[in-house]
Amino acid sequence: PYARWLVGTMAEEALPPFVQTDDGELMAAVRSRDASVTPLLRSDPVSALRLSLTDPPYATKTTSVKVAAFEVVAKALTIIQDTEIEAAVRTLTLDECDILMKYLYRGLGLEGREKLYPILLKWHPIVVRRSGPASIVRTVSEVQRGL
Repeated sequence: PYARWLVGTMAEEALPPFVQTDDGELMAAVRSRDASVTPLLRSDPVSALRLSLTDPPYATKTTSVKVAAFEVVAKALTIIQDTEIEAAVRTLTLDECDILMKYLYRGLGLEGREKLYPILLKWHPIVVRRSGPASIVRTVSEVQRGL
């Protein structure tokens, strides 16, 4: 799913052109995911996290859709206890770690969400340990798959 490095250059030409999806459909998907995640927060927060990471809104450049998707992920991040973060991250695939990393950076870039920064910063080094520093590179270099 990642742009591959070929002969020292990123194969941008191998990526399909960006196509904007209907924001109404994307928001409906985010709301549906939120409705599925919310009941899991108390009973199975790790499953809530994994579910919140499914189907990120790559097919839009609309900030409100991306922020709404982040809010679903943030619910799971805030409910998982500090002592459980490492175990939760171990359950994630490398693709899910990359998606989570994108959401961490999205959250750190949001104004007015400063209270979330300490939580996001607790997750960051644990995700890097699990997925490696290349996850950061993939996160910031995949401009066509930004959150």
